[in-house]
Amino acid sequence: MRYREFGKTGWRVSEIGFGGARIGGLLAQDGGRATSIRTLETAFDGGINFYDTADMYGQGESEILIGKAFCKKRDKVFIATKGGYCLPARKRLVQFVKPLAKPIVRAIGLRRATVPAALSGTISQDFSPGYLRKAVEASLRRLGSDYIDLYQIHSPPQEQLRGSQLQDALALLARLKAEGKIREYGIALDSVGDAAYCLDMEGIASLQMAFGLMDLEALDGVFDRVSKYSCAIITRGCFGAGALKQSLTEADLRAIEPKWPRVLQIKRAAERMQRSPLEAALQFSLGIERISVTILGMRTPQHLQANLQYYAAKPLSNEEKSELLAH
Repeated sequence: MRYREFGKTGWRVSEIGFGGARIGGLLAQDGGRATSIRTLETAFDGGINFYDTADMYGQGESEILIGKAFCKKRDKVFIATKGGYCLPARKRLVQFVKPLAKPIVRAIGLRRATVPAALSGTISQDFSPGYLRKAVEASLRRLGSDYIDLYQIHSPPQEQLRGSQLQDALALLARLKAEGKIREYGIALDSVGDAAYCLDMEGIASLQMAFGLMDLEALDGVFDRVSKYSCAIITRGCFGAGALKQSLTEADLRAIEPKWPRVLQIKRAAERMQRSPLEAALQFSLGIERISVTILGMRTPQHLQANLQYYAAKPLSNEEKSELLAH
């Protein structure tokens, strides 16, 4: 595993990070907690030291699993979590009934796609200092830690970024940093274009944004501008939310992916290179030196091993990069 500077923090983080969105939760498959913890421990053994989660992932269970996996080596990992989304009352109830409900869910084969929308409840956001302080305290309890390495404001809408309310949130995070409850703070952006509103915000250590062969907007000067502020860049969505998987046919892609023509272009280019599309996509992201860490979603040891194989592949040549960028 290779490591990169994380902005101005002085941290050295693994080039690929563990995305915790897919572990935990009532409807999680593939073996439950034991499998998730084994995957996390195996990731650490493979050199991954950056773990990205959020209080909303798995109704908080993602944080719990990461905390359990690293309770005895807390100082060896960087844990980045997020807050600002409010858990609906129905989902909060799930946290309490989960131990009893999980065996039933597995027995009947219930999955997220089959859950009625009315059962999920409406998700809202709250970036007020009072709410965020409670959210940080709750994340600390779930993680079983005295501190959070990186706390991120979770997908604030553009009107919040352009207004004054978010400044109050950042002032609160600065106080929490002074109290030792968080080490650094940043913003996980919903849109790459929102980065422009964050660059003059005091104290920001990182920005997280979508980037990959299917989301190239950040190459239009965004990475350059962010880097000038010595701000760490975290990217997600390298694999196009799964659209680049080889198992998806053209018919599948037409049905589920608006950018399906671009996906087919990438797959054909990767085939000519004798690479898998996922390998080509990861190697493309790794080739952008300004990116501090590329987050990959992983749920099982098998997913992890596949990602490590893509990571260990030969870097793209300039000709391969040009071919992948061609439209």
